[in-house]
Amino acid sequence: MRRYLIIFLAALTAVALFFITKYILNKLTVKNSIFISSLIGLLGFIIFILISFLFLEKDAADPSYNYTPPKIQNGKVLDGNFVK
Repeated sequence: MRRYLIIFLAALTAVALFFITKYILNKLTVKNSIFISSLIGLLGFIIFILISFLFLEKDAADPSYNYTPPKIQNGKVLDGNFVK
């Protein structure tokens, strides 16, 4: 679910960058404002995706670790953890 949220937010950011850039370039009367706005929107999308995935993966466990789920012992919940 988290990855879909990241992709949705990246697409939303790209569209917002496109319209903001197009508006600014139209005010400055720059030719090819659609092309430049599209490039900036695409770059914004790519940068947002990369930063999001790198930010979320910094606390991820090593793939070789095994996950031990939480357990209930003597009426108390013991935390789950990763074991190598």
